[in-house]
Amino acid sequence: MYECAKQFVPGPYFKLLLMEPLKGESLIKLLDDPDQMVFEAVSRKIQQLGPELLPDLESAAREAMSPLLHERIEQIIKILQFNQLKTDLSEWINSPFPRLIEGAWLMVRYQFPDLSKQQFSLLIKPFRDEIWLEISDVLTALEKIRIMNTLLYAKNRIHLNVTHPESPGNNFINRVVETGKANEYSLNLLYAIVAQELGLPVFAVEMPDHPILSYVDMPLVPEESINPELFDVLFYINPTDKGSVHSRNDITNFLLSQSLPPEQIFYQPRTNPEFIRICLKKLASDYQLSGSEIRYSQVQDLLSLWK
Repeated sequence: MYECAKQFVPGPYFKLLLMEPLKGESLIKLLDDPDQMVFEAVSRKIQQLGPELLPDLESAAREAMSPLLHERIEQIIKILQFNQLKTDLSEWINSPFPRLIEGAWLMVRYQFPDLSKQQFSLLIKPFRDEIWLEISDVLTALEKIRIMNTLLYAKNRIHLNVTHPESPGNNFINRVVETGKANEYSLNLLYAIVAQELGLPVFAVEMPDHPILSYVDMPLVPEESINPELFDVLFYINPTDKGSVHSRNDITNFLLSQSLPPEQIFYQPRTNPEFIRICLKKLASDYQLSGSEIRYSQVQDLLSLWK
């Protein structure tokens, strides 16, 4: 004979959850209930309330006395942070003027959710300020890029991580600045961020192996969203080769040498949201190669915002 399944008898906490919704601290106090069903019900309600509970949850995590309670709170914090990131990233993609530095910061927030926008901007500021002191409006576009190359690559401060080229950490600009180690994507991203913060119209071009950059024929980076594809490209820049400058014919010759068709997409500048999409694809690939299937899936979830 089969044993009869035990009937679930709602406890006092669970009955309380079925009544009027609880708020803030009252819900958090229920997270230490040993009943898994109670925890799951509380977790769902906290997630429904959203990121506004993050400060209370972070405070509760610091004060948690039991490992189980701490683990449960951290689990919910990560869910709320990721959901907030998706919302913020979606708003940035569709904003009137999606600044590249903000897109890079949102990408960094996936791995480093506590890094503020101001903290991230301060990482970029020394590069920007050093170059800003040396360039002026009387210089040509090529002269500005040559000065930028001289200062950005001085003393080999930023270089490709040849020892661990597929490390996911190479993709995050804060780690690139802190360690000096980048991959082809993050090096292009850092270069473009500094250029755009200087007002230089430098945008990504999606090449087959890794992006390069284009200097677009417009006076300055516009203060509102504009498609860089509408402008001619003066020249191309390869940050992985210390900012070497190339012509359209150089790009064509490279494509032909790789037995690739010289399609228009390999010459066109892309918008800032498209650049971040390209970088996120690389991050997802590195997570997959490292065996981090959960993180791979989450980054794919972020990429779905472009569809």
